[in-house]
Amino acid sequence: MKKILFTINHVYLLFGTSLYVGVLWALHFFWYPSWDTITLETVHDHFILPTEAATDFFTIVVPLMILTNIILIVQEWKTKYRWSTAFALFCFLVALYIGEFHIFPINDIIYSGVDSLERLRELFKQWMFLNDVRLVITTIMWLTLIYYFISKGNLAQRFLNEDQN
Repeated sequence: MKKILFTINHVYLLFGTSLYVGVLWALHFFWYPSWDTITLETVHDHFILPTEAATDFFTIVVPLMILTNIILIVQEWKTKYRWSTAFALFCFLVALYIGEFHIFPINDIIYSGVDSLERLRELFKQWMFLNDVRLVITTIMWLTLIYYFISKGNLAQRFLNEDQN
């Protein structure tokens, strides 16, 4: 039963991490480039509603991600993997700090209403820069966890062995 619970834990962590970093990649490559067309009249539908929905969603997903990462660290504490699992959590906490203390205040300004398109675009530029920083940090987090799962499962060696058969 313990192995099943750890497997569920690890799958959730990988799922949440992939989802979180995937949203930031999509934000950068798909959604943000079109945001120069947002106007004061359309900001509610094209920015406020999606960011509020994402915040509501990740308010549930993120605490569970932190918990599952802590469980992973505890499980690996006496192994060579403790540092990669702890580093992944560190990256995630840095990304969360940037969101909570730098991005959310910009959201609040936009949510409360901006009186000029120039100011809105200035806020979007700051907002996207901060999200690009989070993109880099969460990509490092994701790669660290991928390293852990590949190394722990010895997947590369298993793949090479299968290839020889």
